[in-house]
Amino acid sequence: MNNIRHILQSVENVIHTQEERSYFWTHEIRYRFILEHIKAIAKGKKLTILDIGCFPYHIGKALELLGHEVYGISSYHEPIRQKNIAILNIEKDKFPYANNFFDMVLFNEVIEHLPQSPVVPLKEIHRVTKKDGYIMITTPNITRSINRAKLLLGKTIMFPIDVYFEEDGKGNNIYHRHNREYTLYELKTLLTETSWKIEEKSYFISYTPFRKRTIPDPWFLFLGKLINYLLMCVAPSLRDTLFILGKK
Repeated sequence: MNNIRHILQSVENVIHTQEERSYFWTHEIRYRFILEHIKAIAKGKKLTILDIGCFPYHIGKALELLGHEVYGISSYHEPIRQKNIAILNIEKDKFPYANNFFDMVLFNEVIEHLPQSPVVPLKEIHRVTKKDGYIMITTPNITRSINRAKLLLGKTIMFPIDVYFEEDGKGNNIYHRHNREYTLYELKTLLTETSWKIEEKSYFISYTPFRKRTIPDPWFLFLGKLINYLLMCVAPSLRDTLFILGKK
Protein backbone atom coordinates (compact mmCIF):
# COMPACT_ATOMS: atom_id res chain seq x y z
CA MET A 1 0.00 0.00 0.00
CA ASN A 2 1.72 3.20 -1.13
CA ASN A 3 -1.08 5.52 -2.24
CA ILE A 4 -1.18 8.36 0.29
CA ARG A 5 -4.94 8.89 0.02
CA HIS A 6 -5.61 5.19 0.63
CA ILE A 7 -3.23 5.15 3.58
CA LEU A 8 -4.91 8.15 5.19
CA GLN A 9 -8.27 6.49 4.64
CA SER A 10 -6.94 3.43 6.47
CA VAL A 11 -5.85 5.64 9.38
CA GLU A 12 -9.25 7.33 9.50
CA ASN A 13 -11.03 3.97 9.46
CA VAL A 14 -9.60 3.00 12.87
CA ILE A 15 -10.58 6.27 14.58
CA HIS A 16 -13.28 5.56 17.15
CA THR A 17 -14.55 8.99 18.26
CA GLN A 18 -16.14 11.82 16.33
CA GLU A 19 -13.92 14.33 18.13
CA GLU A 20 -10.76 12.64 16.87
CA ARG A 21 -12.28 12.18 13.40
CA SER A 22 -13.01 15.92 13.24
CA TYR A 23 -9.39 16.61 14.19
CA PHE A 24 -8.25 14.25 11.44
CA TRP A 25 -10.44 16.02 8.85
CA THR A 26 -9.10 19.41 9.93
CA HIS A 27 -5.48 18.33 9.40
CA GLU A 28 -5.86 15.85 6.53
CA ILE A 29 -4.47 18.22 3.88
CA ARG A 30 -1.37 18.88 6.01
CA TYR A 31 -0.95 15.15 6.63
CA ARG A 32 -1.05 14.49 2.89
CA PHE A 33 1.46 17.29 2.22
CA ILE A 34 3.90 15.85 4.79
CA LEU A 35 3.54 12.25 3.62
CA GLU A 36 4.00 13.14 -0.05
CA HIS A 37 7.26 14.93 0.81
CA ILE A 38 8.50 11.98 2.83
CA LYS A 39 7.60 9.59 0.03
CA ALA A 40 9.57 11.72 -2.46
CA ILE A 41 12.62 11.79 -0.16
CA ALA A 42 12.49 8.06 0.66
CA LYS A 43 12.35 6.98 -3.01
CA GLY A 44 11.10 3.56 -2.01
CA LYS A 45 13.58 3.06 0.85
CA LYS A 46 12.62 2.24 4.42
CA LEU A 47 13.51 5.17 6.69
CA THR A 48 13.96 5.39 10.45
CA ILE A 49 11.81 8.36 11.43
CA LEU A 50 11.24 10.22 14.70
CA ASP A 51 7.90 12.02 15.01
CA ILE A 52 8.08 14.67 17.74
CA GLY A 53 4.70 15.66 19.14
CA CYS A 54 3.10 12.55 17.68
CA PHE A 55 -0.27 12.89 19.42
CA PRO A 56 -2.70 11.88 17.99
CA TYR A 57 -0.90 9.03 16.28
CA HIS A 58 -2.10 9.74 12.71
CA ILE A 59 1.14 10.52 10.87
CA GLY A 60 2.99 7.79 12.76
CA LYS A 61 0.42 5.17 11.77
CA ALA A 62 0.49 6.32 8.14
CA LEU A 63 4.29 6.09 8.08
CA GLU A 64 4.13 2.57 9.47
CA LEU A 65 1.74 1.62 6.66
CA LEU A 66 4.27 3.08 4.23
CA GLY A 67 6.82 0.62 5.66
CA HIS A 68 9.00 2.99 7.68
CA GLU A 69 10.36 2.34 11.18
CA VAL A 70 8.70 4.95 13.36
CA TYR A 71 9.63 6.30 16.77
CA GLY A 72 7.77 9.06 18.57
CA ILE A 73 8.03 11.61 21.33
CA SER A 74 4.85 12.63 23.12
CA SER A 75 4.44 15.10 25.95
CA TYR A 76 3.32 14.62 29.53
CA HIS A 77 0.06 16.47 28.83
CA GLU A 78 -0.68 14.41 25.68
CA PRO A 79 0.95 11.03 26.40
CA ILE A 80 0.91 8.05 24.06
CA ARG A 81 1.82 4.83 25.82
CA GLN A 82 3.00 2.36 23.23
CA LYS A 83 6.18 0.79 21.91
CA ASN A 84 8.82 3.16 20.47
CA ILE A 85 7.22 6.31 21.94
CA ALA A 86 9.05 8.27 24.65
CA ILE A 87 7.24 10.69 26.95
CA LEU A 88 9.37 13.70 27.84
CA ASN A 89 9.72 17.48 27.85
CA ILE A 90 11.73 18.36 24.75
CA GLU A 91 12.70 21.76 26.19
CA LYS A 92 14.48 20.17 29.15
CA ASP A 93 15.11 16.46 28.61
CA LYS A 94 17.80 14.77 26.57
CA PHE A 95 16.37 12.59 23.83
CA PRO A 96 16.81 8.84 24.63
CA TYR A 97 18.45 8.06 21.28
CA ALA A 98 22.01 7.59 20.08
CA ASN A 99 23.84 10.12 17.94
CA ASN A 100 23.16 9.87 14.19
CA PHE A 101 20.25 7.45 14.64
CA PHE A 102 17.40 8.81 12.47
CA ASP A 103 17.08 9.36 8.73
CA MET A 104 14.45 12.02 9.37
CA VAL A 105 12.90 13.88 12.29
CA LEU A 106 9.43 15.41 12.05
CA PHE A 107 8.82 18.55 14.09
CA ASN A 108 5.36 19.41 12.84
CA GLU A 109 2.95 21.77 14.63
CA VAL A 110 5.14 21.73 17.75
CA ILE A 111 7.52 24.68 17.71
CA GLU A 112 4.69 27.22 18.13
CA HIS A 113 3.71 25.58 21.44
CA LEU A 114 7.10 26.01 23.13
CA PRO A 115 7.18 28.80 25.74
CA GLN A 116 10.97 28.67 25.96
CA SER A 117 13.69 28.76 23.30
CA PRO A 118 13.38 26.10 20.56
CA VAL A 119 17.17 26.08 20.18
CA VAL A 120 17.65 23.25 22.71
CA PRO A 121 15.31 20.77 20.96
CA LEU A 122 16.63 21.80 17.52
CA LYS A 123 20.16 20.95 18.68
CA GLU A 124 18.98 17.62 20.11
CA ILE A 125 17.27 16.84 16.81
CA HIS A 126 20.51 17.64 15.01
CA ARG A 127 22.40 15.29 17.34
CA VAL A 128 20.15 12.27 16.74
CA THR A 129 19.85 12.78 12.96
CA LYS A 130 22.22 10.96 10.61
CA LYS A 131 24.61 12.83 8.34
CA ASP A 132 22.59 13.88 5.29
CA GLY A 133 19.41 13.18 7.27
CA TYR A 134 16.49 15.59 7.42
CA ILE A 135 14.39 17.69 9.73
CA MET A 136 10.90 18.61 8.58
CA ILE A 137 8.98 21.45 10.22
CA THR A 138 5.48 22.76 9.68
CA THR A 139 4.05 25.55 11.82
CA PRO A 140 1.41 28.30 11.49
CA ASN A 141 2.47 31.36 9.50
CA ILE A 142 2.18 34.38 11.78
CA THR A 143 1.73 36.64 8.70
CA ARG A 144 -1.25 34.64 7.39
CA SER A 145 -4.21 36.54 6.02
CA ILE A 146 -6.45 35.91 9.02
CA ASN A 147 -3.87 37.42 11.38
CA ARG A 148 -3.41 40.48 9.18
CA ALA A 149 -7.18 41.01 9.12
CA LYS A 150 -7.38 40.71 12.91
CA LEU A 151 -4.67 43.32 13.40
CA LEU A 152 -6.37 45.69 10.97
CA LEU A 153 -9.54 45.34 13.07
CA GLY A 154 -7.61 46.03 16.27
CA LYS A 155 -7.87 42.44 17.52
CA THR A 156 -5.12 40.34 19.05
CA ILE A 157 -3.46 37.46 17.22
CA MET A 158 -2.27 35.95 20.51
CA PHE A 159 -4.12 33.36 22.61
CA PRO A 160 -7.20 34.71 24.47
CA ILE A 161 -6.36 36.51 27.68
CA ASP A 162 -9.15 34.52 29.37
CA VAL A 163 -6.78 31.57 29.76
CA TYR A 164 -4.89 33.49 32.45
CA PHE A 165 -7.98 33.38 34.68
CA GLU A 166 -8.43 29.62 34.50
CA GLU A 167 -7.45 27.33 37.39
CA ASP A 168 -7.92 30.07 40.00
CA GLY A 169 -5.72 32.54 38.14
CA LYS A 170 -2.83 30.18 37.51
CA GLY A 171 -3.70 29.89 33.83
CA ASN A 172 -4.22 26.80 31.73
CA ASN A 173 -1.54 24.40 30.53
CA ILE A 174 0.95 26.54 28.62
CA TYR A 175 1.69 23.78 26.13
CA HIS A 176 -1.86 23.65 24.74
CA ARG A 177 -1.70 27.18 23.34
CA HIS A 178 0.44 28.80 20.67
CA ASN A 179 3.09 30.64 22.65
CA ARG A 180 5.15 31.93 19.69
CA GLU A 181 4.42 31.82 15.98
CA TYR A 182 7.02 32.60 13.30
CA THR A 183 7.67 34.18 9.94
CA LEU A 184 9.37 32.09 7.28
CA TYR A 185 12.54 34.16 7.70
CA GLU A 186 12.57 33.56 11.46
CA LEU A 187 12.08 29.82 11.00
CA LYS A 188 14.93 29.72 8.47
CA THR A 189 17.14 31.64 10.91
CA LEU A 190 16.43 29.17 13.73
CA LEU A 191 17.52 26.26 11.55
CA THR A 192 20.64 27.84 10.08
CA GLU A 193 21.77 28.96 13.54
CA THR A 194 21.45 25.38 14.81
CA SER A 195 23.65 23.95 12.01
CA TRP A 196 20.98 22.87 9.52
CA LYS A 197 21.21 23.45 5.76
CA ILE A 198 17.97 24.62 4.20
CA GLU A 199 16.83 22.30 1.42
CA GLU A 200 13.34 23.69 0.90
CA LYS A 201 11.18 26.45 2.38
CA SER A 202 7.69 27.50 1.40
CA TYR A 203 4.24 28.66 2.39
CA PHE A 204 1.35 26.26 1.87
CA ILE A 205 -2.38 26.03 2.56
CA SER A 206 -3.36 23.52 5.24
CA TYR A 207 -6.93 24.59 5.84
CA THR A 208 -9.41 25.04 3.01
CA PRO A 209 -13.18 25.71 3.00
CA PHE A 210 -13.65 22.36 1.24
CA ARG A 211 -12.48 20.05 4.02
CA LYS A 212 -14.88 17.62 5.68
CA ARG A 213 -16.61 18.77 8.83
CA THR A 214 -19.24 17.44 11.20
CA ILE A 215 -21.47 20.50 10.80
CA PRO A 216 -21.26 22.38 7.46
CA ASP A 217 -20.50 26.10 7.60
CA PRO A 218 -23.40 28.48 6.91
CA TRP A 219 -23.21 29.94 3.41
CA PHE A 220 -21.88 33.35 4.48
CA LEU A 221 -19.06 31.81 6.52
CA PHE A 222 -18.19 29.44 3.67
CA LEU A 223 -18.13 32.41 1.29
CA GLY A 224 -15.75 34.32 3.56
CA LYS A 225 -13.46 31.29 3.80
CA LEU A 226 -13.60 30.83 0.04
CA ILE A 227 -12.54 34.44 -0.57
CA ASN A 228 -9.70 34.01 1.91
CA TYR A 229 -8.67 30.76 0.23
CA LEU A 230 -8.48 32.48 -3.17
CA LEU A 231 -6.36 35.27 -1.64
CA MET A 232 -3.97 32.68 -0.21
CA CYS A 233 -3.75 30.96 -3.59
CA VAL A 234 -2.53 34.14 -5.32
CA ALA A 235 -0.38 35.54 -2.48
CA PRO A 236 1.89 32.89 -0.89
CA SER A 237 2.89 35.01 2.12
CA LEU A 238 -0.79 35.05 3.18
CA ARG A 239 -0.98 31.26 3.38
CA ASP A 240 -1.68 29.68 6.74
CA THR A 241 1.29 27.33 7.15
CA LEU A 242 5.09 27.41 6.88
CA PHE A 243 7.18 24.49 5.68
CA ILE A 244 10.91 23.98 6.01
CA LEU A 245 13.04 20.98 5.15
CA GLY A 246 16.51 21.06 6.65
CA LYS A 247 19.44 18.73 6.01
CA LYS A 248 22.27 17.83 8.37
